Amino acid sequence: MLLQPRKFKRKSKQKNRTVYKWTLNKLTYGDCGLKSLQPLRMSSRQIFRFKVFLKKAVRKPDITGRLVWFNTFPHLPLTKKPKGQRMGKGAGKLNSWQIQMRGGVFIFEFKNLRPGRAIKFFKRAATKIPTPTLVHFNSFQRIKLNGGSRVNTLLRSYW
Repeated sequence: MLLQPRKFKRKSKQKNRTVYKWTLNKLTYGDCGLKSLQPLRMSSRQIFRFKVFLKKAVRKPDITGRLVWFNTFPHLPLTKKPKGQRMGKGAGKLNSWQIQMRGGVFIFEFKNLRPGRAIKFFKRAATKIPTPTLVHFNSFQRIKLNGGSRVNTLLRSYW
């Protein structure tokens, strides 16, 4: 498996229907970030693909000074029974790890990235997330991106 905790006590955990509030609703590390507007459940494979995709934006970090932070890590284990097995007899084998996020949480953040380049990467990343997202810059602009193929841009600039 790609991303998983080093240590865990039990292979199965109760999945709550209500997703509790996170404290990641503000930019903590970077200058700009991608915020999910609705609750979202992402698998460890999806998070790993985002990491591989966004590492391209941080090429040559010693020259450009670009940094990226991922505020997501899968802590929720999911079990699955083999196909054709009857009901009962326990939870099944550990299948994958997921993260359960509330709306209004920053998925990842960038620092020292130009606004045009950031919007380009965030638009490409927003097509891979099934919920509407919002690109938030620390000081001067916000851009709303709908999930899927439609992109609705709302640009406010103050300079």
